[in-house]
Parts: sequence; C-alpha cells; structure tokens
Amino acid sequence: MARKGAKSPTRGRKRRSTGTKARARVSNGPNSLIELKKQLEARTRELAEARGHLSEALEQQTATSEVLRIISSSPGKLESVFEAMLENATRICEAKFGMLYLWEGEGRFRVAALHGAPPRLAEERRRGTVIRPAPASILARVALTKHAVHIADVQAEKNHTDVPPGFTPSGVATYGGARTVLGVPMLKENELIGGIGIFRQEVRPFTEKQIELVTNFAAGLGFGVRARANR
Repeated sequence: MARKGAKSPTRGRKRRSTGTKARARVSNGPNSLIELKKQLEARTRELAEARGHLSEALEQQTATSEVLRIISSSPGKLESVFEAMLENATRICEAKFGMLYLWEGEGRFRVAALHGAPPRLAEERRRGTVIRPAPASILARVALTKHAVHIADVQAEKNHTDVPPGFTPSGVATYGGARTVLGVPMLKENELIGGIGIFRQEVRPFTEKQIELVTNFAAGLGFGVRARANR
C-alpha cells in the first residue's frame, strides 16, 4: 500500500510538464517582445508615410487652388498666373528654378516667366525674346512629343544640348547648373501653347507625383488660356 503523500509517477510527470511549459513561456517572452516591437515600428513608419502623403496632397491642392483662383480673378494679361504657377510648381517639386515658355510657332518659343533662375541664366534668357531651342533640348522634345520629358542627368546624355542656335554655349546646364530636368507641355485642345521646365542642380529624379503635379498645373494653364481667349 502506497504511503500517503508519496510521489506518484503521474504527479511527477504533471509537475515536470507544468515546469516545462512555464520555462517555454519564459523563453518565448523576449522573442514575443521583439516581434511586438517590430510590429510597432512598422505601424509607426506606415503612419508617418500616410501623414506625409496627406500633407503632400493638401499642399498640392492648395497650390492648384491658388493658381486657379488667380486664373479666374486676374484681369488682362496672364503674366501673374504664369509666375504664380511656376513658383508653386518649383517649390512643391523641390526644384531649384523654373522657366515657362509660350509657343510662337515654327519651332520658336517666347520666355513668359522665370522663377529662381540664376542671374546669368535669367539675363541670357531675357536677352532674346524669342528663341528656337536646339533639336535635342528638353523644350524641343516637349514640343515634338506633346508629353512630359524627364531627364535624370543631362550630363549623362551624349546628345543633349539646350543651347539655341545663335547663342553662346550657355543654357540651363551651363549657366544654371541644371542636372535633373523636367519639361511639360501646355496644351489647349491638344494644341501646343507653351512649355514648362523645372530644374534641379543635383542628380535627383522627380517622383511620379511631382511629374503629375506639374502636368496638372500645365493643364490648368491651358484651360485658363482657352477660357480667356473665349471671353
């Protein structure tokens, strides 16, 4: 007859099983905390990105609304509209400077607005009221394709030049120090009426959102020019 209180094999196995589970919980504790920490960091990053996208969208909407307000309220000429649009596009896209041209036909453009352009480049551009861009320049490509043209690094393109015939070697690359450039057409019912260029002095490609923003601005200007012409 077994003595009272004596350890039975079953009770021993239960105690060992309970102890093993407890040790497992303890050993898994740090791993669980590490996983929770990783999940928390991931959620924090996602939240920060979402806030960034929201802030960017609000800023773009504000800038677009401002341009459309100026288009509807500005009497007479559109110079103030061009300058406001160019300033907003350059700032939001984190570009160094911007230039806006109006199409004169027969391969020629007229400088309509400048923003942030280095003094020597601004002087060179204003010196000639009407220019005929070189065939390989971004402005000529925009006129030819009627689509946005994005060049990550102009110095990496062997055939790229932005020097109009008759000008001394200058242009946005030499006088402006441009490296990454974006050109967008201004269209009125698919008819070219101008072109917008924004420029960075370092190699840093524009994002799809930034390209879309400038494209939308250009479309708004095309609409404004068309509405003004129909008055």
